Amino acid sequence: MKFSYLSAVATLAAAAALAGCGGKAQFTVQGSINGLANNGLVLASGGENLPVASGATSFAFKRQIDYGTDYLITVQHQPDHMTCAVTSGASGSAGHNVSIQAVVSCAQNEYTLGGQFTGLTAAADGTARTLVLLNGSAGGSVTISSASATAGAGDFVFGSTVADGQAYGVTVLTQPAGLFCTVTNGTGVMHEVAVSNLLVNCVPQ
Repeated sequence: MKFSYLSAVATLAAAAALAGCGGKAQFTVQGSINGLANNGLVLASGGENLPVASGATSFAFKRQIDYGTDYLITVQHQPDHMTCAVTSGASGSAGHNVSIQAVVSCAQNEYTLGGQFTGLTAAADGTARTLVLLNGSAGGSVTISSASATAGAGDFVFGSTVADGQAYGVTVLTQPAGLFCTVTNGTGVMHEVAVSNLLVNCVPQ
């Protein structure tokens, strides 16, 4: 009987201590990261900022949260030349799942490539002439028609964007009938803004 009494007292004391400290399970706000190739990413949750280094494939905030506490994970600062987003598990309530497992996905910023053309006039009989430009071997192509020109001049933009830091090289793939076209400013490296200074000039053959 004495043993049972002491055991009951110990159990009550343990319960009281647990209640005193909240008695709630603790959860780590964490997850995985895909595609982070540059420095500068900062995640935020519950007033805590978490810098994440280039190449990281996971993250975990230092401050744990109690069972039942709501959480929200956001991107406080984007990494250099990239855009990241919390694509899964950005918010919820701790304890709804066995653990918190958000997903952050990152991708290199991409920009358009284009410029202006001159001299691309229709044939003498009014037939439209077309010119095809190629960006490298895998950067896509664009077809320019004299039908879209005003006095043989106009603007063009490639349909395929170019990732920040990637080199581009634009050449004439198909010359228009009866004309010879050249490209100026056709090579470079994409860096933080769209390129719009390519110049294509066509002259009669």
